[in-house]
Amino acid sequence: MSDTATLSPPARPQDPVNAGQPLPLAQRTAAQFIVEQLRLWKVERIYGVIGDANLSLLDELGKQNAIRYVPCRHEGGAALMASAEAKLTGRLAVCLATSGPGIANMLNGLADAAQDRSPVFVLAGQVDTSKYGTRAKQYIDQQKLCAAVSGRSELLAHPEALPQLMEQLLVHSAAQGQVTLLSVPKDLYASLVAGEPAPYGSHLYQPLYAADTETEELAQLLSAAQRPVLLIGRGVASVREQVRAAAEQLNAAVVTTLPARPLFPNDHELYAGGLGQAGSEASSVLLAEADVIVMLGATWWPEDYVPVQARIVQVDKNREALGIGHPLHKGIVGDLSQIMPKLSERLNAASSQDRSPWLARIKETTAKWKRQIETEASGDGTPIPPQRIMKLIAEQASDDAVIAIDTGDVTLWFNRIFQAKPSQDILVSGRWRTLGFALPAAIAAQLAYPNRQVIAIAGDGGAVQTMMEFQTAVEQQLPIVWIVCNNGAYAMEKHRMEAAGMSTLGSVIRNPDFALMAQACGGTGMKAATVDELAQQLQQALGSRKPVLIEAATACIPVPHTKI
Repeated sequence: MSDTATLSPPARPQDPVNAGQPLPLAQRTAAQFIVEQLRLWKVERIYGVIGDANLSLLDELGKQNAIRYVPCRHEGGAALMASAEAKLTGRLAVCLATSGPGIANMLNGLADAAQDRSPVFVLAGQVDTSKYGTRAKQYIDQQKLCAAVSGRSELLAHPEALPQLMEQLLVHSAAQGQVTLLSVPKDLYASLVAGEPAPYGSHLYQPLYAADTETEELAQLLSAAQRPVLLIGRGVASVREQVRAAAEQLNAAVVTTLPARPLFPNDHELYAGGLGQAGSEASSVLLAEADVIVMLGATWWPEDYVPVQARIVQVDKNREALGIGHPLHKGIVGDLSQIMPKLSERLNAASSQDRSPWLARIKETTAKWKRQIETEASGDGTPIPPQRIMKLIAEQASDDAVIAIDTGDVTLWFNRIFQAKPSQDILVSGRWRTLGFALPAAIAAQLAYPNRQVIAIAGDGGAVQTMMEFQTAVEQQLPIVWIVCNNGAYAMEKHRMEAAGMSTLGSVIRNPDFALMAQACGGTGMKAATVDELAQQLQQALGSRKPVLIEAATACIPVPHTKI
């Protein structure tokens, strides 16, 4: 037989261009395809909890070593780890759950990712296809269940759909900064899949260009301003030096969101501190006096702190973020890495205003504020004042530490007192503000950056929410230091109820012995009742390179301006 005898007949002119071409071979099972697709997307970790509907996928993960599986104690912790990793690295993160209660347990962590626009891809097992829609155990319509937190959610109904579904969901997460979910019936994991996994495309990371006219108008507005303020968020990370130069050229006060604190020198004369009740009183004063406020890579949310007199310009690559919760004079959609160099050029070319009165006002206001927090943070006594705890952490944290903050009064005290260093990173549950965020976030941070110091700070109310993930840290041999501020209460709620003259029912809690709990998990547990004890134990813990919990007896005092 000649070689030409095996060729497909030529397509007729009216046939589709691919007519007669052989179909791709089905060489991988669905489980193998998923693992390979994630490897090509440079996924390094999957956080999850084992269950009946994901055993086949775990089997495949166990046969390779390109992707690390991190077994967690609770699916909510796994989702918070994925959310934190995505926030910290800017890359897609992945978590895994079984069907029914497994994916339901993940909702809190997925909501955190959704609210803070963290790209997270969720793999959830599902019951067999023959039982879908029935009263089978652990069945629920997972797409409906997760609709409030997922940007897109799909059920795999046939193995041939897997290549398209996975690529679409991964692209959606990466491009939109959203949570996506793929439910895989457990009987389909062994089915053969035709087609090849697709690597991520570099076009997904191409910057958005804003028109030159937009940058020119912004430069003119800033040049004419008498009392400018720059409000910066974590979106300025790649242009922090240019933002600093622009602030200095304009004599503009600089206010930061909590995650952005390290992105502007905290000891700079133009730095006014954080935003809102958790920030500084200096920033509130200067924002109230500003005539132009430019938001760079930040989304404003504390309604009580939105000034009414200023023209607000917001620059963000996410057009949906523009104007959320505040009036908007002008919105600019674009990537700051493209906008800031052009803005600097135009500001250099523009005539310089005499803003010496505004600079004097900034210096006066910020100096008064810094004297105030220095006085607060020098307090002593037992239990330890929370301000002093934050100052001690700031003094001992390394220059490149990753610091994960839980939700509650610890968040407010941290933002009020902590002085961040330029190479540090701060992780926080921004909009969702869930209790229990700090420990899972610290675990993810240490896995992503094994050579960096990682510190978690939580109140006692937040610590108990995800405490068993400390055993995950021990199992993974992660040298995180977890400081639990024990004041015996849900302090934020207690103080707000007291301020309103309400009963404080439910706000006072009886805690376990946190240090003993840490030891029971296989880690190190310490207790500090005085400033000297905490300083000594913190130094010891940070130098030990082991998972350590320090339980600090903390004074239960209200944050200034507390109200219901």
